Amino acid sequence: MARKPNQRKAAGKQVAKATLPDGLVNSAPVPYAVAGTSITALQVYHNPDRRPSGDGPWNNEADKVAWVDEATGFGCIMLRQKNGTISGYVGVGPQHPLFGFEADAVPLGVSNVVHGGVTYGKVCEVNRFARVAWGEPRKERYTVCHTTLVRTVQDYRTVQTTDDEFHEDLWWLGFDTDHPGDLVPNGRYGEGRKGDVYRDQAYVYANCLELARRLKSLAGAEPGEKTIIDEPLGLPFPSEHGGE
Repeated sequence: MARKPNQRKAAGKQVAKATLPDGLVNSAPVPYAVAGTSITALQVYHNPDRRPSGDGPWNNEADKVAWVDEATGFGCIMLRQKNGTISGYVGVGPQHPLFGFEADAVPLGVSNVVHGGVTYGKVCEVNRFARVAWGEPRKERYTVCHTTLVRTVQDYRTVQTTDDEFHEDLWWLGFDTDHPGDLVPNGRYGEGRKGDVYRDQAYVYANCLELARRLKSLAGAEPGEKTIIDEPLGLPFPSEHGGE
């Protein structure tokens, strides 16, 4: 007879302990080497669906790494895309001045600190998908979402979801590394054109830190103090959830 999963109450409903989601390699925070340093990774995922074929600088890279930046307290994610490149993201809470801002509404003083500018501004994907799921939500190895690993969301009806652990969404601002001059491993030109540069995890990590620090400095501005978003940019004020 198969053992029944242990169950416990969370947020007023019954949930079951689940095995690690597909691709997650750690069940507790682990050291992760990047850019000549070591960070405490809360999630490390390997995703064969997106891993570039052949040998390359991606050989020793995970396909999703989530951590909390110690200097700012912001959650950060590096996530490999379908085309084999890595994108970076920083999450801010509802009290942040840029919470709810879509990518094209992010002030240039923030956007310009990362490679190619900010191209992503959306609410936590796990909350957004799981709330409407009628079966299996999008697997977390693909998502931009809260960085802690306590959630396993592969079966919405029986496994704990983000709503059980968090009372608010994060708003994620991010950037891509598939701009002109960037090597796109799974792109239409194979491993890229001559002279293209692969933007590895060290590069994306450094950009994440720059974005986190700029966002932190903005959040810490005193009332009435001139900040980097005071200059009018001719952009519409974002809706509450960026039109989601």
